[in-house]
Amino acid sequence: MGIKEYVTVSVMAAVWLVIQLLKKPVFERFKLTDYIPLFAGVLGIVFVIWINGQITFPLFLEGLASGFSATGLNEGINAVFFNEESGHAD
Repeated sequence: MGIKEYVTVSVMAAVWLVIQLLKKPVFERFKLTDYIPLFAGVLGIVFVIWINGQITFPLFLEGLASGFSATGLNEGINAVFFNEESGHAD
C-alpha cells in the first residue's frame, strides 16, 4: 500500500495548498486570478507524473481532474464558510 493508491486526493490537496500559498503574493499581485484553474490543472498533471514516474493519457487526465478538483474545492469552501460568490463584478 503506497501513495499511488491515493494519488488523486493527495494531488488535489497539494494543488489546493500551493494555490492558497501563491494566491495573494502572485496571482492577485500580478492580476492573474483568471488563470488559477489553468495553473491548477497543469500543476495537477505535473504532480501526478512526478508521483508515478511516467506519463500516460489516463495519468494526464487524472492530474488534470485533480487540479480542477482543487479549484472546485476552493470555490466550495469559499461559498460555504465565507459566503463569497465566484465570478467577477460587472
